[in-house]
Amino acid sequence: MAGYLDQHYRQTLEESIPALGDKTPRECVKTKQGREKVISWLKYLENQEAHRAKQNGSSAYDFSWMWAELGLD
Repeated sequence: MAGYLDQHYRQTLEESIPALGDKTPRECVKTKQGREKVISWLKYLENQEAHRAKQNGSSAYDFSWMWAELGLD
């Protein structure tokens, strides 16, 4: 499943995200305000995934590569 999610989230980095003002995460990290939005978005994804994993008794997806990819680590 991690392979599918890796592919999905790699594609997501190139797509407009409504929560980011219809900009891509890569576009947003170019400004201070945009970086703050991307950080909030990533934290939201991580929290949702942790909740899903806990309910299913599985491991949560590791988003650390996205933080690094976007220069936010």
